[in-house]
Amino acid sequence: MPDNDSDIVIVGGGVAGCALAARLAAGGLKVTVLERESTYHDMVRGEAMVPWGFVEAIELGVAQSILEADSMSVITKMVPYDENLSVEQAQRMSKDLSTAVPGAPGVIGVGHPELREALAQAATKAGATVIRGVRRCTIERAPHPSVTYEVDGETRTERCRLIVGADGKQSSTRAAAGVSLSTTEARVKLSGMLVDDGGVWDRSVTTIAIAGRNQYIVIPRADNRLRLYVGRSTSDPEPLRGPATITEFLESYRTPIFPNFDDLAAATPIGPCATFPMNDAWTDTPVVPGVALIGDAAGWSNPVTAQGLSISLRDARILSEALLDNSTWTPQSLAGYSEERSARMARLRFASALTDLLAGFCMPDRTARQSRMRRMLSQRPELGAALGAVHSGPWAAPAEAYSPDILATLALA
Repeated sequence: MPDNDSDIVIVGGGVAGCALAARLAAGGLKVTVLERESTYHDMVRGEAMVPWGFVEAIELGVAQSILEADSMSVITKMVPYDENLSVEQAQRMSKDLSTAVPGAPGVIGVGHPELREALAQAATKAGATVIRGVRRCTIERAPHPSVTYEVDGETRTERCRLIVGADGKQSSTRAAAGVSLSTTEARVKLSGMLVDDGGVWDRSVTTIAIAGRNQYIVIPRADNRLRLYVGRSTSDPEPLRGPATITEFLESYRTPIFPNFDDLAAATPIGPCATFPMNDAWTDTPVVPGVALIGDAAGWSNPVTAQGLSISLRDARILSEALLDNSTWTPQSLAGYSEERSARMARLRFASALTDLLAGFCMPDRTARQSRMRRMLSQRPELGAALGAVHSGPWAAPAEAYSPDILATLALA
């Protein structure tokens, strides 16, 4: 067989793909990244990098690139705004995010297009080849992996030792590799939109809030930009969709659970409004002969706890270490990545389920149920230890913190 054109071909130049490319290129491998978009656009995806994910960025050598991304902000407080609390009560209950993980300043708020651009530049600087505007990627797996694609009206074939699929939730690489996903059923659909709020919202604050039929997530960025989300039950008789979505979306923020709520509801839309299900997906076989999957292509976490960016960076770090430490790249030699990811995603599914249960969104008799669960947690704080996984990472709590019995115990409170 002729010499390979690259050691690694990464299909997908998003967060996971470019972070992996930057680390592997810095480690001396020849890496080609194939990206569909010529210019990165707003896809209403991951705006918050929780503290444990920033530590992964440090390990990958891309943290500075992230901190220099356009409109990046550091969020240091989580305020639990809620229909059962006054604004002042919620603010007194704020959680300090700056101390969640040593080395991380808090939650990093950064636009998805800006983050992808920053990481693509980092990959290029490290020596990777990033090709944009790619169309019609088809793969050939082991024993002689290759990717055939179109760019600028020309068909090319890139031979390699391993193909990495980093091409998102609807991954064509995953489909071609014959890898199936397990999924949970969504109870909530989340709509998101980027707005200009004129600086009304405190840039140091994020929230996951609930009022009536709506669940809210607010992620601030610099330069007056704010990513707003509204979640509604999948059984809601009036879901957010259709021509009136933007007006209804913003009006939903006209609620006194927030400070300056009238000004917040009057924010100016500056991006698309998109809706997607709040569920989990995973595979226990992210590596098959000739192909490895990372990021959303290998499965994702329920967006309610904003783990997506951190998962992508962790995938990039664990897989890059396995590739750089092994001379042969087989499912057996990369089993450490597969096993770690499987266990990690299981823990994050538990943490999301625990977060969801304690929030009580869409549950009957929410106020009374919350009161009983909180009383139980005050008596047995070990039942809530897995909540720390959201900001500190899935390995911060011991294995017993993820026992399924905990969810049953709290649900029956």
